[in-house]
Amino acid sequence: MEKGLLIVGHGSRSLEAQSTFERVVNTVRQKVSYPIVEGASMEFSQPNIPASVKKMVECGIDEILIIPYFLYEGIHIKEDIPRIIRELSDIYKNITFKMGQPIGLDPLLPELIVKRVSEMEERKSIEKRK
Repeated sequence: MEKGLLIVGHGSRSLEAQSTFERVVNTVRQKVSYPIVEGASMEFSQPNIPASVKKMVECGIDEILIIPYFLYEGIHIKEDIPRIIRELSDIYKNITFKMGQPIGLDPLLPELIVKRVSEMEERKSIEKRK
């Protein structure tokens, strides 16, 4: 089986947010050994999940690992993405879809918050000195 990785984000109208998501996908692409790593958005941005899956299938992928780039298990995770996967499974009967967990409470996240607060405090100290 040829596996591919699909990272699903929320999507945004903001070009800066879209660019950031693309950089996340590109960074993951460089760190894994899957032949194809794609990004998809739930809304506002393209490509969406069906378009990315179509591209992956056309590239010969027959098992798609889906990782939600979300912090919480909200409606997109519990209902929307599983529904889209069911619909795509009906279209691509020979493709295996596996969905992983969202980012959730990873130990790195609280550390990142502490880092951001520290950066903010450092900027505030520099601004006061000016």
